[in-house]
Amino acid sequence: MIVATIAFCLMATLMHAQKKSSNSLQEDSNSEIAATKQALNQAKQKGDNKQIIISLTHLGALYSKTSNYKDAEATLKDAIKSGVAEELSALLTDAYLELGIVYLRQQKLDSARNVLGQGIVTAKAQNEALKLGLLYNMLGNVEKEENNFTVAVENYIKATAIFEQYKSNDELTQSLSNLGNILNILGNTDKAEAYALKALEIAEKANKDASVAYANRLLGRIYRKQKRFDEALKRYATASGLYQKLGEKREFGETYTNVGNIYFELGKYNRALDYYFDALRIKRTIPDSVGIAYDFTAAAITFYNLKKLELALVYIDSGMFFAKKKNVQALVMDGYQNKSDIYSELKQYRQAHENYIRYVAMKDSLDILHNKEAADKLEAKYQSQKKENEISNLHADNEIKSLQLEKQRTQRIYLIGISLLAFLLIALLYNRYRIKQRSAEKLKQLDAVKSSFFANISHEFRTPLSLILSPLQKSLSEPDSNLSRSDIDMMYRNATRLHGLINQLLDLSRLESGKMRLHLEETDLRRFIATLCSAFQSQADQRQMEYHIMFDDGNGAGVVDRDKIEKIIYNLLSNAFKFTPDGGRVDVEVRKPSDLVIRIRDNGIGISSAHIPFVFDRFYQVDTSSTRFREGTGIGLALAKELAETHKGSLQVISTEGKGSEFILAVPVDREHYHADDFTQASGKKDMVDPRYRESVKSAEEKLTETENEELPILLIAEDNADMRSFIRDTLKRDYRIVEAEDGLHAWELAQAFLPDLIISDIMMPRMDGTTLCEKIKSTFTTSHIPVVMLTARAGQQSKIEGLQRGADDYLVKPFDLQELKVRVQNLIVQRKKLRDLYRQEIMLQPNDVVVTSLDAEFLQKALSVLEKSCSNSEFGVDEFNREIGFSRMQLHRKLKALTGQSTGEFIKQFRLEKAKQLLSVKGAQVSQVAYDCGFNNVSHFSKSFKDYAGMTPSQFADKVLQP
Repeated sequence: MIVATIAFCLMATLMHAQKKSSNSLQEDSNSEIAATKQALNQAKQKGDNKQIIISLTHLGALYSKTSNYKDAEATLKDAIKSGVAEELSALLTDAYLELGIVYLRQQKLDSARNVLGQGIVTAKAQNEALKLGLLYNMLGNVEKEENNFTVAVENYIKATAIFEQYKSNDELTQSLSNLGNILNILGNTDKAEAYALKALEIAEKANKDASVAYANRLLGRIYRKQKRFDEALKRYATASGLYQKLGEKREFGETYTNVGNIYFELGKYNRALDYYFDALRIKRTIPDSVGIAYDFTAAAITFYNLKKLELALVYIDSGMFFAKKKNVQALVMDGYQNKSDIYSELKQYRQAHENYIRYVAMKDSLDILHNKEAADKLEAKYQSQKKENEISNLHADNEIKSLQLEKQRTQRIYLIGISLLAFLLIALLYNRYRIKQRSAEKLKQLDAVKSSFFANISHEFRTPLSLILSPLQKSLSEPDSNLSRSDIDMMYRNATRLHGLINQLLDLSRLESGKMRLHLEETDLRRFIATLCSAFQSQADQRQMEYHIMFDDGNGAGVVDRDKIEKIIYNLLSNAFKFTPDGGRVDVEVRKPSDLVIRIRDNGIGISSAHIPFVFDRFYQVDTSSTRFREGTGIGLALAKELAETHKGSLQVISTEGKGSEFILAVPVDREHYHADDFTQASGKKDMVDPRYRESVKSAEEKLTETENEELPILLIAEDNADMRSFIRDTLKRDYRIVEAEDGLHAWELAQAFLPDLIISDIMMPRMDGTTLCEKIKSTFTTSHIPVVMLTARAGQQSKIEGLQRGADDYLVKPFDLQELKVRVQNLIVQRKKLRDLYRQEIMLQPNDVVVTSLDAEFLQKALSVLEKSCSNSEFGVDEFNREIGFSRMQLHRKLKALTGQSTGEFIKQFRLEKAKQLLSVKGAQVSQVAYDCGFNNVSHFSKSFKDYAGMTPSQFADKVLQP
């Protein structure tokens, strides 16, 4: 890596000299611009139109060289306008060429193509061969920017033939380098290197710094692709030195970007970032939005590899902003893919999915050629064109040479045919590979959806199973006890809930297989719908919600499949009540102009526009996180939609996030819309409606269980399912005081307020999930000592490991054994008691020998250091101790009580008496002095307190300790 080191040192030296060199070049450019303006003014005064056009063209070129593209564009347009008006088009070839360059630099590619085309027409008319070659070469650059490589090479070949014919070495180096660049892009690096070296050789002989710099930079790109990184860095160092000397800021910045790419590929990400930032700094001084977009994107990918994901998002958004500004679709497309990867790493899967969808949509619309065989074909075409030009310049009619030429042509045609066949074969194989790749990606997405569905459905099944099995286990373990009425009601609710879930899945299966049939019957629609909707009236009353059912005055009779309409209405109403807060409003409007139209409106949380297209997809959930506010499987709306379509109707949604939703069900109810088979006799047995729609909403108020025994341990139960929370409370309330929370955030607030002896927490809860709650509990001074038992419906080993890594003390999978829960809770409480006993024995003298969590040890060390510093201060008491520690009086009391079994006052007193023991153990210690040093103002009070604590007076203790 010696060359790499030399290159880096050279780069650093160049950067140091940049400012001085740039200022010098800027002064030279300004002087030349001023001189040209003076010449222009003189020409205008003389009325010399020819000189005016020449001066305007030269001035525009100078503006372009200093990256002042706005003035350059305006000046060159004036030159062309003047030339056309004065019928001096013969002078405009240079103006067309320079204006094409200005448009190309601004990525106005269509304008550049049109202007260069006019220049080609003018150059041909004036027989300006060399300028025609320059125009072809620049037109090739325009086509290359749009990835039209075939057209670009055709133009480069035309330019090269002209330059070779007229021995124009300076221009020849440009066209050869451009051909080499195309071949490098297409993967034919060996031929690309040959062209680049040939261009470099010609440029060095002609002593053309710009061409030498471009050839070296091209070699750098080629060597990078060949993994010859040391040689690439050396070439880039040479190119950057020349570009700085010439004042070519754009090329200088691009070279820095190229160097950054090499260090990125070598895994030296911080070094790569340095060069990307330097490139950005340079490009911001010129209007190079495309280059800036690339550098922001490259920096974002580098931050992604450094796991600095938030910075990666900021930079990728900046890159996409500039890419969109210049309509560089490939960079925008890559930006969406990169954002999808970043959001996946951040576990924000919804944003990841949305960006991936945008990426796929753009990917399908772009068709970029990347093929080595195409490069061979283009190379052959160039050689053919070159040979034809050589032949056209020959004047010999020798028959032998003609025969040889014919033979060569036949061989070339044969080779081109073989190349085309190979290209087609590889294109076919590549297409099959892409199809397989897309299929694999779709399967991966489907697998993610399936995994999410099974995780959610397992939670939906395991929670009611726990509430059915646990009371039964309790009854079996205690034969003399009978199940209470509340337990039986709870078991029935959850059993019918499971039944409803299974029925929904079976309905979806029948719909998918085409076995779902209509069973129509004449129905009083007003009475039927009113009866269905009235089932939710009690829930509306309990939650103090406005609930209105409105019918029009039309005929209320019609034919419907009562079972299917019932399921649709219950699904829609359940969602309306589920996602509308207490005190909200739900309206049902029923009309029958011809078809039956039912509108169900609410003023709940609504649905964002990004999710509306997917709400009727199977297993789709707007909120798929573990902190979602409501349980669900994502099958209810899908089932309702498909049932409506089976009924030859439709189901639509109108929603505004934060304002509410409206679902519109429309089904025909006249006989002529249906077949005779649809009126077969319906079975008398009806599927049970999901009982969630009939459950009353229970109050989630938390409070300590009423008990007269204040010494019982406090348990905090964090569970969003009211039945589960109530069941655990009823099971444990005889042995513990209970505090309840319906979500993770509420549990965190209660944990800080009550400092319970143990927390039982579900994992999937609204606002804050159980693993986050556990992590906060274990990482906070005031709560770090509290044991946490995690309850979950996810039975996988990975979920268990994640919970334990977050600090959980125990882990139970639903449905769990009730006795096992009791034993585990009791064991954890006993363990904490043993720790308190251990603290009481040793903490005052050797706190570091006690095995506790690191935060608990840190807290105790801080408490002891505060007491050590203030021990001799007789005014230092409980209030002063609270202020020093930074806890409230109640928090410090409960924390010390949990860790040592002592109140704050007892903890301070024991410390002082233990300190007195240490001081009395020193020979010659005076009892009165020891009393004052330990914060006792009264010696007799000290002696009494010491005797109560140690079983002997201070003097007796000193004599015993110092006795030989």
